Amino acid sequence: MRWLSVTFLGFLICFIPQRALGQSNEGKIALSLGTDASHAYFFRGIKQERKGLIVQPYAEVSFSLLEKDEGLNSVKLLIGQRNSLHSAPSGSPETSSYTGIRQRDQTLATWHRSDFFSGIALGIENWKADITYASYLSPNHSFGTVQELSFTLTMDDREFFLVPIEPHVGLAIELDGQSDRGSSEGVYFELGIKPRLELLDGVTSIKFPVTLGLSLSNYYENGAGLDNTFGYFDIGAVASLPITAPRSFGEWELTGGVHLLALGGYLETINNGDQLQAVGSIGFHIRY
Repeated sequence: MRWLSVTFLGFLICFIPQRALGQSNEGKIALSLGTDASHAYFFRGIKQERKGLIVQPYAEVSFSLLEKDEGLNSVKLLIGQRNSLHSAPSGSPETSSYTGIRQRDQTLATWHRSDFFSGIALGIENWKADITYASYLSPNHSFGTVQELSFTLTMDDREFFLVPIEPHVGLAIELDGQSDRGSSEGVYFELGIKPRLELLDGVTSIKFPVTLGLSLSNYYENGAGLDNTFGYFDIGAVASLPITAPRSFGEWELTGGVHLLALGGYLETINNGDQLQAVGSIGFHIRY
């Protein structure tokens, strides 16, 4: 895992402005990075791994192009990368069961997934619209590369409710490759809310994300070529605890949570016949 430490340190060196050592970030460039660890990984309900240790470091940089109070109040450009490193068995140099390609480079054996994404985020009154291009790769050849274009619309309802629920809708269109390992590019649709409770006078908080994932076209294809509309239903609880750090070093926090997934017919099949799946995780995050 030494190469992972070097990579993560590289993100810090490349992206944190040198003046961060002396003052807080008041510029137009913002950084978010961190890592999450879990015992299982499901991407939109599709099983990636549920054995061993899974570590997922990430980094994202945003560039603010516009900030004002009314109408179109913000425009940001986003670029980022997320990884998924697995101890076993998908993080293995053995022949991939999906591609038949034998991994020869032992240093890439644990590197199951590497996602690159870029996009634009628009703030319009109390709405946020994201348009994102993403490329999902597997350095250890566990699956073929997938490219997609996604659209997400999120409502900031803090001004309307005592407990905001932050509803959102999302649409993802596969341009090349298939996340479900099927034969056709698909279209994914998502509905979700994220109620949030502030505790201890705002010192800590708990979010209760709820997500419904559906296939609009060929996103959850089974082996017979049939498309299952219902993909999964996910309900979770995630607690956040800030870490005391000098203001010039940004905002640090620890997170811990659990999700319970109920899977549709096809996703149940590729999850070893288990319809329900619990996933726990912990994380460390920095925003600057």
